[in-house]
Amino acid sequence: PIQYVDYSVWQRRWLEEGGVLARQLSYWREKLAGVPESLDLPTDHPRPSVQSVAGATLEFGVEAALTARLKQLAGREGATLYMVLLAVFKVLLHRYTGQEDVCVGSPIANRQYGETAGLIGMFVNTLALRTRLEGQDTFTGLLSKVRTTCLEAYENQDAPFEKVVDALQLERNLAVSPLFQVMLI
Repeated sequence: PIQYVDYSVWQRRWLEEGGVLARQLSYWREKLAGVPESLDLPTDHPRPSVQSVAGATLEFGVEAALTARLKQLAGREGATLYMVLLAVFKVLLHRYTGQEDVCVGSPIANRQYGETAGLIGMFVNTLALRTRLEGQDTFTGLLSKVRTTCLEAYENQDAPFEKVVDALQLERNLAVSPLFQVMLI
């Protein structure tokens, strides 16, 4: 069995010496080029000039019958339930903001290797899932875009989020997080 430190050393060597990091950062630079600085959600008070760690979580349940229908839709479209919910969430954000370019954060467990299944340690990474919603898109068309975005992001999940932000050379704004201001977990 391996220990977390072994994994950490292997991952750094694999990412940097194997060229994986350069390849994945190239993907993220292309995918996120020109991403809007912020998601302009209507709020009941102005955004502070420096963001705080204050936030909120909204938890809710979905009835079993609706969940079953959403899973059927996902199955018909070759997607997962998460992808369907992400597409719905992006439609909602589009409706609230009027923005056609929507980027949502998503944590990923980053445990795709069998050797790491039993290890104790922090493997989580964050992905920026960007989709352009266009007026002529049907929901299934949008779902197809979201599915493609998710699958591509999963293929490039090893690039640490901080390195992705650095690679994009974004002008930093203390009022907003880089790349996205909302996450779907």
